[in-house]
Parts: sequence; structure tokens; C-alpha cells
Amino acid sequence: MREIEELTGYLDRENIRGLGKELGWAIQEKLEKSGIYFRIFARMKEAGSICHKLEWKKQEYEEKNKKLQDLVGIRIVLYYMDDIPICKELLKETYSIIEKDSHEDIPKVNEFNPIRMNYVCEMPEEFVQRFPKEIWENYRIDKTFEVQIRTTFSEGWHEVDHDVRYKHKEEWEQHYELSRELNGIYATLEICDRSMVNLLERLAYRNYKNMQIEAMIRNKFRLRFENPVLSVPLMEFLQRDTELVKQLYRSDREEPIRFFADKISEGIPLTIDNLVLVCNELSLGRKELEDRTPMVIREKTRKWRKKQKIFINMKKDVDTEFFL
Repeated sequence: MREIEELTGYLDRENIRGLGKELGWAIQEKLEKSGIYFRIFARMKEAGSICHKLEWKKQEYEEKNKKLQDLVGIRIVLYYMDDIPICKELLKETYSIIEKDSHEDIPKVNEFNPIRMNYVCEMPEEFVQRFPKEIWENYRIDKTFEVQIRTTFSEGWHEVDHDVRYKHKEEWEQHYELSRELNGIYATLEICDRSMVNLLERLAYRNYKNMQIEAMIRNKFRLRFENPVLSVPLMEFLQRDTELVKQLYRSDREEPIRFFADKISEGIPLTIDNLVLVCNELSLGRKELEDRTPMVIREKTRKWRKKQKIFINMKKDVDTEFFL
């Protein structure tokens, strides 16, 4: 009890209380700029929870010389599962991920198991300094924080599983069939995730076939646009060029989203017009549309392509084998 009170005193300080949210601002800003739909949550572990976990995992921590790594936790909940790769790339660009301590499960065909996407990151020094030194010296607590990625469908399941099964594993050991049934519920929700994206992709295809260009772009890219309406001149231009509309429908979704998330895109609002122009600069290459594109978009997409080439070459030189 005294240990909990002491730890509470260290953590219950004005400059620490909002630290979780502050740590999350960096990735939140990128996600907001990208336009993808998400919710983000942050929390500081309470003293009682810390002491319970340190005692519960005491033997494991001592044997493996490990420390508690989720003093601060950030959870990103995505609306659509095909935004997961985008979110992971933005996460890698934002924080220093400790690969050996992070977990990203590869789904197995013949098993019903929850998929973990938990990333342990180094806590920036300016945040470490805000804690009293006793936190790091007197407790088995690491100078790290954890970021979890979920989808809206899986989020509720993980919450229930964490409180009901994970914290009371011994109660489930003799009930294999019920544990598998709980995993089966997760598998059903994973199908719901896939079905949602598939449904909107089919809707985008119908929009494309009916030349409902605005709707096609909204349902294909599924972003929070600052202006979700095509300007009349660009709409009329696209209506005259069905081949360009087809190319736009088939274009890559991820790269333009990552472009808008990057600092390079500063000053270019995420509108449907600008998305079309950026897609053309990054992959379509239609000269007639280039002539209509503001120079700032042309210059910044050129910088983006150059930056990506450098990044790809660096990845080829350093292969960490971390599944991201």
C-alpha cells in the first residue's frame, strides 16, 4: 500500500498528468493531415495498475531482465482496415520504434487468434525529464511507451478480452472450447472489417461505371476532405476524359494519402480537387491535367517523389526483418 501511495505521489503532478495526450499529438497531427478516419486515445498507467503488473510479472521481468514498457499508452482506432499499412508507415516516421520489443502478429490460416499490433517506442528525452528520477531508479519501469493500432470492430473485442481473459488467464485454462469461441467472435469481426471496405470499393466501382465522379473519389479514398465537392471546371474536364476517370479509379490510394500527411504538403489543403491533381502528379501523368495544376502542387509532389526514392534506397540497405 505504501508503495502505491509513493508512486501515486510521483505520477500525480501537473506536468505529468497530460503527458499521454502530448505524446500522442505528433502522430495525431500526421493522421489528421492524411485525412484518414480515426480516433486516438492516450492514458498514463495508474500507480495501482503499475504495482499490480510489476508484481504479477515479477518473475518474468527478473528472469529476462525486462521492465514495464507501457507506462504511457496510445491507442489508434481506425475506421477502415486498409488504413492500417498507412498508419504504420506514419508511425514509423513519427516515433523511434524498438523493433525487438514490438509485436505484430502474422495471421495463420487455420487458427482463430487475435492479431496484435503493439509497438514499443522510445520516450523522447524531453518527456523523460518531466518524470522524477525516482520513477526510473526505484521501479522496474522503462523509458518507453506503447502504441497500439486497432480497427473500430476489433477495439471493443480487445477491451473485453483484456479485462475478462488476459487479466485472469488461470480461469480460462480449463475452458479451451470457450476460449476458442471467444476468438471466433474476433474472427467474425475481422470479416466485418473486410466486408466494410469491400462494400465501399464495390460502391466506388458502381460510381465509376455511372460516371458519378465525386462519389467515386469519396468512396474509393474514404477521407475527411476539407471540401468534398469537385469544382465545376475540374468536373467538366473529367467528364470529357473517361480514360482519365478510369485511371483515377485504378490509382494507388496509399501514396497520395501519405503525401498529404507529410510536412512537404504544408499549404495544400486536402480537397477533392487537390487530391485529383496530386494523384496525377504522383502516378497518372496526364499532360492536359498538369497544365491545370498549380505550381506549388507540382513542386511539392516532385520533392515528395525525390524523398521517397531516397527512403526506398535506405530501406534496401538496412533490412531489419521487422514485419511492418
